[in-house]
Amino acid sequence: MHKRRALLVAFSLSLFSQWAFAAPQVPERLLKADKLTYCSGMDSPPLVSFDEAQKPRGLTVDLGLEIAKRLGEKPVQWRVIPFSGLVPALLAQQCDMIVDQLFDKPERRQVIDIVNYMYSSQSVVVPKGNPKGIKALDDLSGHKVAVLNGSTIKTLLDSQNDSLTKAGKPAMKLVVYNTDTDAFQALRIHQVDAYGTTVETAGYYAAMAPDLFQEGVPAFSRILTGLGIRKDDPQLSAAVQQVISDMRSDGSYLQLLNKWHVSSDTLD
Repeated sequence: MHKRRALLVAFSLSLFSQWAFAAPQVPERLLKADKLTYCSGMDSPPLVSFDEAQKPRGLTVDLGLEIAKRLGEKPVQWRVIPFSGLVPALLAQQCDMIVDQLFDKPERRQVIDIVNYMYSSQSVVVPKGNPKGIKALDDLSGHKVAVLNGSTIKTLLDSQNDSLTKAGKPAMKLVVYNTDTDAFQALRIHQVDAYGTTVETAGYYAAMAPDLFQEGVPAFSRILTGLGIRKDDPQLSAAVQQVISDMRSDGSYLQLLNKWHVSSDTLD
């Protein structure tokens, strides 16, 4: 009797396991496709960037490769596009998905689908020693601040400028760059006084060059971050969502965040 019950339980667990981790349904249009094409700015370490050999690396890169693997072992082609051009490129069908640090905002949701994979926050980086004494957003008044074109923090700092002006304080001068590399170079040679970016990128550069940079304004404006997919591609959205759910269940998701030292950004 006990043996029979044990066998029944084992069989039930086996069926549950197969059901819980069933392979995601590959979209019909991708069944015969020879590859997946991803659009990315490739300039937001430690999430998406190139290594010394010009090979894509980062948490989001690894995630994109794992998704391609679970969708039928598809090879991946990367199409590098400035951040502000990612959504237009996706809509123009230049790629299947945006694989980058794409913040989940209502205005983006109006034109594309977003499948979330982590949280992120904003930060402000300053030169080592913080010579301008920038510790809060109000302290940016009257200073030159680098921002990435099309970034969320540019919108936030535009709003902060409105508040500064209403309070009778000088607005900051936002200097727009197309890449993180250019913005950090401007900060390094003192063309700007600070750089507004994501917590992940700020931490990466502060760790890479601790004698040059440090955090000025601590993390603020926490937001969901995801992958971008066209609204006319709902099968792909569903498949990617299942892959991420499966990864959270089998432990590979947390392993990935731990690998890139961003486990605090895990989905709730």
